Amino acid sequence: TTTFKPISGVALISSPIHTDSRGELVAFEASRPLPFMFERMFFMKTVDPGAVRGGHANSCDELIVAVSGSVLADLDNGSEQSSIRLHRRDQALLVRAGVLIYLREFEPDTLLLVGASARYNDTRHFKVPQAHLMLPNCLT
Repeated sequence: TTTFKPISGVALISSPIHTDSRGELVAFEASRPLPFMFERMFFMKTVDPGAVRGGHANSCDELIVAVSGSVLADLDNGSEQSSIRLHRRDQALLVRAGVLIYLREFEPDTLLLVGASARYNDTRHFKVPQAHLMLPNCLT
């Protein structure tokens, strides 16, 4: 397993798993612990373990949850780099605008849920980190 080294512009957010006789529920709610409202949500399912997704920095914030399976996320804010394996549905990776992300080493049939702070048509993509877009403290 990869040990996550926190870097500016990236945070790992946990939410409790509520369990009862009906099953499990995990909720990520605005402001506690989410710092933005979703303007767009999408699912990403990759069946090829060798696939690489992302490869760009966005002009919006994103929250990524591995609903099933796992993926390795490589992150670069322009001055720091880190990696984390996403594999728990009760943890979400918060990636601020300007942080470059690569998603790779997918388990077969991995399903990711991604929430973004802007609509697709309002989002720009960059091949290199954009530090000027990133908020200094990831959770404010």
